[in-house]
Amino acid sequence: MKPMIVVNVDCAFRQDPGYDYETKRITELGAELHLRPAKTEDEIAEACQDADIILLEYPNTPFGASTIARLPKCQALVKYGIGLDNVDIPAATRAGIVVCNTAEFCLEEVSDHAIALLLSASRRIVSMDRTIRSGGWFNFPQYGSIRRIRNLQLGLVGFGRIAQAVARKLASYGMTIVASDPYAKPNPRLPHVRLMPLDELLSTSDLISVHVPLTPATRGMIGEAQLRAMKPSAILVNTSRGPVCDEAALIQALAERRISGAALDVFEQEPLPAGHAFVELDNVILTPHYSGRSEDSMVDLRMTIADSVEALVKGYWPPFPANPDVVPKRPLQQPGGAV
Repeated sequence: MKPMIVVNVDCAFRQDPGYDYETKRITELGAELHLRPAKTEDEIAEACQDADIILLEYPNTPFGASTIARLPKCQALVKYGIGLDNVDIPAATRAGIVVCNTAEFCLEEVSDHAIALLLSASRRIVSMDRTIRSGGWFNFPQYGSIRRIRNLQLGLVGFGRIAQAVARKLASYGMTIVASDPYAKPNPRLPHVRLMPLDELLSTSDLISVHVPLTPATRGMIGEAQLRAMKPSAILVNTSRGPVCDEAALIQALAERRISGAALDVFEQEPLPAGHAFVELDNVILTPHYSGRSEDSMVDLRMTIADSVEALVKGYWPPFPANPDVVPKRPLQQPGGAV
């Protein structure tokens, strides 16, 4: 019986560490890991003709319907990370391909980063730092009042794992926390969080933190109308995906001081192009899509990837399937043994 072939098409993306851990785990299973960088549909089709399992890392590698149609042997797509917006999940499902991610690897890091941005923006930490470094003191840009945190309302757009971690961690601040998510139900472990419609959340919240996946329904969901609905004192934080926010509308709202500020870890184009309008604005904090990174989360990431591959090679469902209703090309059992 031929060994299962695992191909990583995004191996050029990671700089350090290498793939020793994944190679060891996969080799011990009797499978083979091949590192074959591929960026275009044609390159992916060529690199993955013999692939049973394909590993993805980069969020822009194209795995749309036309790419998936050219993967005759592929049984599973396994994503390093949470976002699956570059994968056509319905097309994969029709093709019998299991799609999975590493849904929990950076919950702590992203929630910590979102909180750090919320607090830094509301306390004007970065503006103060920039002012002192340029020889000033109290003359940092006064583009909004500084308020007591416990007197503010935090609105969470999306109420999944990361947003719930933010709510849990900020509970001790005593602030009002609300959330909007059409798929969420009240969490009995977070009784202090009230669910409400998005328009009400936007118009009443002082701090707004976005935690939704990028889908056709969420693309551009924070646009001109939503920004105009916000308080002039509102601060917007986005650690989800750049295209969830209409950048042109956000830039205009910030430049016109229609909202107080923003703090962004994600953008429509990454890396952010030189001379981008965000760089010229003094009421926005920018970080380079790094909210999920830490030494600890990278260890968790590699372990979860290896666990997923191991499950698939052994004929079991992976830990975090994104299309659990798929009829897989190769029948898979639940960890307890049921198909």
